[in-house]
Amino acid sequence: MTITGSITDAVTNEPVPFAYVYVTGAKASAEANFEGKYTLKLTQPYDSIYASTLGYYKKAKLLGKAAQQVINFQLERSEVSLQEVVVSAGENPADIIMRKVIKKKKDNSIQHLRYYECEAYNKVEIDLYDIDEKFQNRKVMKPLGFVFDYMDSTEGKPYLPAFLSETFSDYYYRKEPKQRKEIIKATKQSGMQNESLSQFMGSMYQEVDIYADWMGLMTKDFASPIGDGAFLYYKFYLIDSSVIDGHFCYKISFQPKGKGNNTFIGDIWIADTSFAVKQVSMQVADHVNINYVEKSSVHQEFTEIEPGAWMITKDKIVIKFKLVEKAVGLIGRKTTIFRDFELNNPSTNIVFHDRQDIVVGDNLFEQPDSFWQASRPDTLSANEQGVYIMVDSLNNTKAFRTYIDIVNAIFTGYYPWKWFEFGPYLSTIGLDDVEQFRLRLGFRTTSELSKRFRVGAYIAYGFADQRWKYGFNCMVYLLKKPNLILGGHYKHDLDLSSSGKADVSQDNILAGLWRRDVMQKLNFVRDANLYIEKEWLSGLSLRLGASHKRYDTEFPFLYKPINNDNFSAPVIRSFTTAELQLDGRFAWREKFLSGTFDRTSLGSTYPILNLSYTLGIKNVLGSDFSYHKLEGSIDHHFAINPIGHFYYTINAGKVFGDLPMQLLFPAHGNETWFYSTYSFNVMNLYEFVTDRYASLLIRHHFEGFFLNKIPGIRKLKWRELITFKALIGNLSSNNLSQNILFPFKVPFPKPYMEMGFGLENIFKIFRVDAVWRLSYRNDSAALKTPNFWVLFGVNIDF
Repeated sequence: MTITGSITDAVTNEPVPFAYVYVTGAKASAEANFEGKYTLKLTQPYDSIYASTLGYYKKAKLLGKAAQQVINFQLERSEVSLQEVVVSAGENPADIIMRKVIKKKKDNSIQHLRYYECEAYNKVEIDLYDIDEKFQNRKVMKPLGFVFDYMDSTEGKPYLPAFLSETFSDYYYRKEPKQRKEIIKATKQSGMQNESLSQFMGSMYQEVDIYADWMGLMTKDFASPIGDGAFLYYKFYLIDSSVIDGHFCYKISFQPKGKGNNTFIGDIWIADTSFAVKQVSMQVADHVNINYVEKSSVHQEFTEIEPGAWMITKDKIVIKFKLVEKAVGLIGRKTTIFRDFELNNPSTNIVFHDRQDIVVGDNLFEQPDSFWQASRPDTLSANEQGVYIMVDSLNNTKAFRTYIDIVNAIFTGYYPWKWFEFGPYLSTIGLDDVEQFRLRLGFRTTSELSKRFRVGAYIAYGFADQRWKYGFNCMVYLLKKPNLILGGHYKHDLDLSSSGKADVSQDNILAGLWRRDVMQKLNFVRDANLYIEKEWLSGLSLRLGASHKRYDTEFPFLYKPINNDNFSAPVIRSFTTAELQLDGRFAWREKFLSGTFDRTSLGSTYPILNLSYTLGIKNVLGSDFSYHKLEGSIDHHFAINPIGHFYYTINAGKVFGDLPMQLLFPAHGNETWFYSTYSFNVMNLYEFVTDRYASLLIRHHFEGFFLNKIPGIRKLKWRELITFKALIGNLSSNNLSQNILFPFKVPFPKPYMEMGFGLENIFKIFRVDAVWRLSYRNDSAALKTPNFWVLFGVNIDF
């Protein structure tokens, strides 16, 4: 009887080298090769066969009676203690090897290369798993029943391939100044053709660098097993050795030293003499405080391209997601193959002249099947080939498109219908002091109508003031790559959205229902705005705008301008402005996930700078004031491993001119029960007004650094954070004396300050913050400003 087969990792599906296969009671056994393949010969029949290796759970399978059998194993990684390794004297030999690996990191990583370039092939697959018969027989799934014909059970549990993307790109690296660049030249996607999605599927997203001290994965930072502080987080065991690709290598297993830190468990192969990483397979440890992820694994292989130059040639990330325990889960697999390397060629520097990190080439989707068949490093499996057919069929199914529209509405707030989408649904009903009860209907056009322009409009009615409100907006892409946008809007409505950034807008039904018992400070505005925006390069943009705006205050406010002729000037509560505004934004190496009209910033590791200049012009269509306004901000965040992520925002501004308080710098307070990141949370709107100011907003997310180390609390996966906010500013005597009736304050010489402590990740989505007011406590009981407040929020994060 001859038995052959393969042994692979149950998560990554990568080979498990040198695992043992044996039969209890028989003397015969076999060892898998580096590719995980084995052959075992038996002289008589037995009931079962076993596969095992250090760091994995042993697995058994039933034997048949046939003379030739193929039995494949998928092993689950374990976190059991490695009692098989006994060190009788001296230092642990694994520690000796790992110290040499850490010492020679700079010699073996790409840091010593001036340039390199290569070709990258990316394959991204998303599968559904844990699909039982009950789910398949649900009424809503009946129209999609044909997709279950594509179920695959080769990995044990059945799964359904649902999405497949392939991308070819040219990849470049430069050491000084350090920069990476990717030019995506061909893409094939199942059921869709989206250039922005192609950018996200490239190799520069979700990079895991084993040679870094901390490795980023799913918005978290993990301690590297070869980082400078590796011995603080890991225990190492020398368990095997073998010759791989002509290099004698040591196999070292590593496991976390304790619980509470972001660590991996896995194996690493180290090449002797050079002490470079040859291969690493690792899995996120079970105790790590991370949401919605059942398993997450990384597999990387390195090849010595030329003496002393070890380059990554295969990079695979597998993540198993599940929102709730009994629901259908998702498996995301991203495999990148690097090949055709060219090292230290100075001509590589030429591609960095345009300063764009990721370039999406033209005619991405026009490569024939023959190109893909000839260019792929590996052939697609039958199931992978079937994904393209299945998803195309799904997109032509009415029920599937309806389900996608519902999911889209949940996340965007708009429900699509052919050329239009209606919403946002959370603003359909509103509550405020002027209107009491408000109804609003709105729409905007979709890319189905045009990918070059978008038009939106809304109409609203207030039942208490019995007034109709309305607004419309439009934007036109004059150019793309880089963007040149012409846009504008008109608004005839209450100003419900307050100046500054806010996590929950004031016309949101939630903000209307849960507010502190204070008077709303609303203005009725007639606002016309026109702008042109130019993106000069990735992360650098300028916007020039012109606006005309009429304010009618809906709260007790009076403005009495100074009369230079010594006659009494009239007291006003309505005024008009005409403005020109120039805004600039610079975010070095910022990455975006772009849609047709909107894009989401994926952040930058560098500070993001915003600058704004506003010129107020008098006597233009009845405008009342002439003034200048300067304002700037810096946003930055960075990791302070292992204790979390630190965020800060610095704002400053100055007004040159005598103006009503709405046109100065009223501090952005928060009068709702919802925590606002960019507002002062125990301050009312218009409580503090300045014409020159500086503010500092700080928050630090500890990511459970302390709570993860408390055994009982660790299971809750709560995460702690602290916040601090401060504002200092002044007001000229003219602006102070001219704004009468409304009792605002000036934060000078003592700054306004507040601090808070929060718990997030409560039931994975909720957040609670306790915030204390440190200055101006009980300063004005009439304004009902609290000294202490508890606020709530929703935050979805890994």
